Amino acid sequence: FVSKNAMDIDGLGDKLVDQLVRLRRIKNAADIYHLTLEDLIPLDKMAEKLANNILTAINNSKKTTLSKFIYSLGIRHVGEHVATVLAEKFRRFDSLQNASEENLLSIKEIGPEIADSILSYFSNEKNISIITRLFEAGITIQEMPLEKTPFNEHSFSGKSFVLTGTLSTLTRTEAKKMIKEKNGKVSTSVSIKTDYLVVGKSPGSKLARAKDLSVTILSEEEFLRIAGEG
Repeated sequence: FVSKNAMDIDGLGDKLVDQLVRLRRIKNAADIYHLTLEDLIPLDKMAEKLANNILTAINNSKKTTLSKFIYSLGIRHVGEHVATVLAEKFRRFDSLQNASEENLLSIKEIGPEIADSILSYFSNEKNISIITRLFEAGITIQEMPLEKTPFNEHSFSGKSFVLTGTLSTLTRTEAKKMIKEKNGKVSTSVSIKTDYLVVGKSPGSKLARAKDLSVTILSEEEFLRIAGEG
């Protein structure tokens, strides 16, 4: 959590964290942001100047990036690269926190194991409590600006779409009709000629095939947005 590639709290190394845990000054990451000078002074080899520097570093770390914050949470299977991928995909922390399985699996780098780990993490009340306390302590995420989608109605023209999984807001027949009305084509299998795979709940083997072929994968929400329906 405190490492340079995470919250980057200079001076608060593993040994100091271990001492703070042993002395019951902290139990989890959120407690770090409630430390005082009186908590730090009793630590081994801790001078007042160093303690003040650490408190300053803790305060400075409150402003962070989305990818660093995601990485700092210590979600199983979510390393620096995956954290960056998630940040670029969701752009807001609450969007990631509320992401569905199909949202996660629509990302090329995310497989079932990582998706399950993320969903499990955010379904744990203890984790949510810690995250809430972090924000209450003043953590501010420099959220990535929403990009204007490069897609529009003309993006469908002549493009080949494949559908997989169960769509929640429309039937597969309705989705196919929408694509065809915008001059797109619907195929039943993924191939090198496929332009887009639209992923619903419980996708089949088509998802893995699309990832292997680097086909653009769209969640249902993304599909509706570029179709002008979302």
